[in-house]
Amino acid sequence: MNLKWDVITSQLAWRGRFPVVIDRLRAREDGREMDYTYLKLSGGAVTVLGLDDQNQAVCVRQYRHPTGQVMLELPAGHVDRDETPTACAHREFEEETGLRIGHLQSLGSFVPVPALSGFRMHMFIGRNLSQGKAALDESEILEVVRVPLRELREQILDDQHDHAGMISTVLIASQRGLLPE
Repeated sequence: MNLKWDVITSQLAWRGRFPVVIDRLRAREDGREMDYTYLKLSGGAVTVLGLDDQNQAVCVRQYRHPTGQVMLELPAGHVDRDETPTACAHREFEEETGLRIGHLQSLGSFVPVPALSGFRMHMFIGRNLSQGKAALDESEILEVVRVPLRELREQILDDQHDHAGMISTVLIASQRGLLPE
C-alpha cells in the first residue's frame, strides 16, 4: 500500500506570525484529492532544561493565549534563519532568564504536532549557569522561577503540566540518567 500523498498545488492562505498554507494533495494509492491546511514554520524551535548548582530547573511562567492559561515552561524559542539549534538554545536561555549556560548537551528532537506543522523541537539540557543579561522579545512578559528537579518531575508524572516540550525534555533527560535522583 502506498501511503504517500503528492502536492498538486500550494498556496499561502495567510501571512502572519505563523503562516498558514493550503496544499491540494493527491493520494498515490487511489488518486483521491483533498485540501490540507497547516502552519508553515521554518527553522524549528528549542527548549532548554537549565539546572542550577542546587539541581533546580530554571523555568519560566508566561501566558499562552491559545490555552488561556499561564503555563510553567522551560525557556524556549524559535530558531532564527541561519542559526543552529545549539546557538538558539544558548541565545533563548539567556534572553529569557538572564543566565548563560556553560555546558549544553543535546537530547535530540521531535515533531510536536505533525498534523499541524512539520517544525522540530530540539531539546537541550544545560549546566554551569552564570549571570548573563535578559533581553525579552516585545511580545514576552514572563516570570523566571526555579523549581526543584524532583518536584518538577513529580508534577509532570502527576499530569500537572501541559507543555509537551518541557514534559519530553525532562522525561528524556531523566530516562537517560542525566538528572540526579
